[in-house]
Amino acid sequence: MKFVDKLSEKMLPFVSKLNNQRHLITIRDSFIVTMPLVMAASLMVLLNALIFSNAAVQKIVDLSGLADLATIVNNGTMSILSIVVCYNIGANLATHYVRSGKVNDPAFSAVHAGILSLATMFILMPVTSTVTLANGKTAEATGVFLQSLTLSSGLATAMLAALISTELFIRFTKFEKIRIKMPEGVPPAVATSFNSLVPEVLVVLIFAIFVFILNVTTGLNVPQLIDLAIQTPLKSFVLSVPGTLFLQFFSDFLGVFEMHGSSILAPVRQAPLLQAIQENMAAFSAGHAISNIITEPFTNAFGLIGGGGCILPLVSAILWASRRKDQRQVAKLELTTCFFNITEPVMFGLPVVMNPIFMIPCAIIPSINLVIAYFATSLGLISKTVAAAPWITPPVIQSFLATGDDYRAAILTILLIGLDVFLFLPFVIASNKVLTEE
Repeated sequence: MKFVDKLSEKMLPFVSKLNNQRHLITIRDSFIVTMPLVMAASLMVLLNALIFSNAAVQKIVDLSGLADLATIVNNGTMSILSIVVCYNIGANLATHYVRSGKVNDPAFSAVHAGILSLATMFILMPVTSTVTLANGKTAEATGVFLQSLTLSSGLATAMLAALISTELFIRFTKFEKIRIKMPEGVPPAVATSFNSLVPEVLVVLIFAIFVFILNVTTGLNVPQLIDLAIQTPLKSFVLSVPGTLFLQFFSDFLGVFEMHGSSILAPVRQAPLLQAIQENMAAFSAGHAISNIITEPFTNAFGLIGGGGCILPLVSAILWASRRKDQRQVAKLELTTCFFNITEPVMFGLPVVMNPIFMIPCAIIPSINLVIAYFATSLGLISKTVAAAPWITPPVIQSFLATGDDYRAAILTILLIGLDVFLFLPFVIASNKVLTEE
């Protein structure tokens, strides 16, 4: 048995189990739902920068009054991401339990789990905060939920609240003695609410008591505790160069073994990357310095050229140098799909998956691209990413849009494609030699 087959045989059970883990699936699917909101906010950021607040455009027609549209859209998209994710995690996890047959009880429903998740999230959030006034002085604000806890920076609190509250909810609903059963003839919605009344109240009380004890004993609130213990260390790792390269390599490594690495790692990467691009979007809209180099649009634009494994340069290298009719036929058929970052036809048709020759470059080249793009950004040769383009956006256009229409980023992407083609060439030639020997 080949080394690749042995390695795949060892890895597959573990990775498959990880990929099917209910909590990770729930978190991943809940983030996917937010993508249209992120795209809408990104579109308004670009319109504001290119048209509404653009000095050149204002010389022709003054559209500065429309700049507030970006703020209005942001209030209903990026500013409520934690709320959307929290509800969806609770609802999706409940749906998983119901569909899997682990729960068959009218007291346990996706809607109730989602609402309970939101309730516990807001219980964890403080309503007394120190705010900075317009004159620069600080004051104590009470009865206010800060927006910083409902946008992406509050995602860690939202995820924990949803996961823990739903797991507690399902356990309490299994105790029939604490249910309030309604007589027959009562409308189903009313009966379900009463059946779940005691379990939901117990979950709410548990969260409330925990918040009370934490505040009395330490003076901290839950978001502060989560930020110290989880969010800050995780964000530092994901947004660091070593962390990004490790996650990118691991994602592509899993991909060449027929495993969807980006989906498997999404629960780890998504929240910090989403927070990073939101910070950049807010700074870009306000005309402030942009802080984060590494964001999801950054990794997509420079590390996934033509999709996972940088398939577009591979297809180009095959069309240039391969003498194998089977490879050239696949490359010709799938060249168009690679322009829209759809890689499955090449991954499985060439194939790349479980192919000892093409596995190596497809796992390594994306990380090389990210290193080059990172240093180019840090040196100011290209702009930092400030918007999220749809994943099917062609590579060069994607980097152009993600960096706020920086043509230099588009040029860098073209240069990376050229570099990647040359990096793939030795492996394409090697595949020709293997066929000759066979």
